[in-house]
Amino acid sequence: MMARPREFDEETVLDKAMELFWSKGFEKTSIQDLCEHTGVHRGSLYETFGDKNDLFLAALDRFRINSAGKLFAILEEPGNPKEQLAAFFERLTENSMDDAKERRGCLIANTAVELAPFDSKVAGRVEATLLDMENRFYSFLLRAQKEGQLKGKHNLRELSRFLVGMKQGLHIMAKTAIDRKTLQDIYKVALSAIF
Repeated sequence: MMARPREFDEETVLDKAMELFWSKGFEKTSIQDLCEHTGVHRGSLYETFGDKNDLFLAALDRFRINSAGKLFAILEEPGNPKEQLAAFFERLTENSMDDAKERRGCLIANTAVELAPFDSKVAGRVEATLLDMENRFYSFLLRAQKEGQLKGKHNLRELSRFLVGMKQGLHIMAKTAIDRKTLQDIYKVALSAIF
């Protein structure tokens, strides 16, 4: 007997699952929630993705591939590095303080706090995503250095790690910040130290 073909697009289901995990967190998202949000029956979810934890890991992988690239794209274009980094953090601030998105922060920052200390597979995904961000910042800073735009002689790897920490911290602070100036003050100090 032949298996029935899947009646859903796996990438679309992963995107929907990722959005739900991002909004509610892993623990507060039930399998029933996932079925309702994705429109896929429980048996089909299990058959395709495994259990809830496996689906979450796949959603983290999907986030790493798709979401980070969109945010970092501005740093990969030609232009004035200081203006680009300011625009990067302004876009991050805008997205993070978007009440329509319930100020959900960054999926990776949320996951690092909620699950990474207790699940080595999740911790590995978080670490890989943060390393990817670090490498993107490093490439950006290397270009800025070659163009003579950086102040002093910074260690680019350390500076890249600082920017990752600042980015993740801004996401967390945006969850409760009263206004965007709070976040802007933070990244303006960073910009003045780097450029």
